[in-house]
Amino acid sequence: MSSNSSWQLFTSTAELQDGDALRNDDREFVINRWLQLLQQQFPEAISHLVWDRTRVMRLEQAVDQVIQSDHRCPSYLIPYYRRSLINRLTGLGPLDALLLDDAISEVMVNGSEVYVERDGRLQASSVTFSDVEEVQDLARRVANRAGRDLTTETPLCDALLSDGSRVQCVLPPVSEQPCITIRKAPHRPLTLDDYLRQGSLTEELWQDMVHWVQTRQNIIIAGGASSGKTSLLRLLAGAINEEERLVTIEDVRELNLAHPNTVRLEAYRHYTLGQLVIHALRMRPDRIIVGEVRGPEALDLIEALSSGHPGSLCTLHSAGGDMRTIHRFARLALQKANGLSFDAVVSQILETVNVLVYLVREPGGLRRIDRVVEIRDGLLHPCWYWSGSQFVRVGEDA
Repeated sequence: MSSNSSWQLFTSTAELQDGDALRNDDREFVINRWLQLLQQQFPEAISHLVWDRTRVMRLEQAVDQVIQSDHRCPSYLIPYYRRSLINRLTGLGPLDALLLDDAISEVMVNGSEVYVERDGRLQASSVTFSDVEEVQDLARRVANRAGRDLTTETPLCDALLSDGSRVQCVLPPVSEQPCITIRKAPHRPLTLDDYLRQGSLTEELWQDMVHWVQTRQNIIIAGGASSGKTSLLRLLAGAINEEERLVTIEDVRELNLAHPNTVRLEAYRHYTLGQLVIHALRMRPDRIIVGEVRGPEALDLIEALSSGHPGSLCTLHSAGGDMRTIHRFARLALQKANGLSFDAVVSQILETVNVLVYLVREPGGLRRIDRVVEIRDGLLHPCWYWSGSQFVRVGEDA
């Protein structure tokens, strides 16, 4: 059986041949028989974590071999039964087909309805769940396999799938109905060639950013949601010398840097990002990299940057790439900065941060750099900006 067609979804049992009833007991009998054969012949293929592209492909191949050796199931029922079996074995059920589609970057489940972001555009999916209870069960299974709790007492969960995709699950009473949001990890990390080909930056702009990384400038990568901050942070970290020691700090581990000497810290329960920043200072880091600053850990990071850890990088949600980013950073730090004024915190940020890189996501889905600003002597000096048609370097006297 060709695996190219094996993941096509049936919208209903009406797609079966006319006059052929689909009885649940028949289906369960066949699926259970195939499952027993899998357990006997390919036990390693059915023992994996929530979702992994390579392992799903291996599972597909094992299922095909089992089906080919079983001649008792009518051929026209095989695709439907096959899909049901694989959905049952893998952790994300009908969502597996969406995660295998490289054109899809985000999957959003609202109750029993499913939406996707395909090629940068939001659209409804033909994949549906039978009811909200099925979605709720899936959310709990995902959280459980990721080592997280998801109950009515703890109805929020941030977790990582085994392929690196980030998943957030929300249950009532926080939400009206169970919701699952999956930000897919790219099949391969974006390379510099990808950025250049898409027009997200230019070779000259990239060389300037590499220079700032290698001269150990403290860099904030700012932008709105889904503007490409983490991907650019991962790309910039690739310019760090392999002899340096990195400590990455994240809510949910997404960076997965290829740098050889890297300690990866992940927040868990009462171990907050701020506490991890403090502990990172005791790990002899050359650079501290925070996946996303989103709370009072901003003050801990500022203290770390001002105490002899230059060359650190972080991302930050912000609506602008100028003083709005600085003010956003300061407001987060003030959640912990007892006794410090807003102006004092802003002044400290301007003394410790050297470069701001601001990203935008265009309506068509393209993520690109919008502007780059250097901070010198407490003042913001524009270096690059997008004119609407090209990247423009700003002169030193600007």
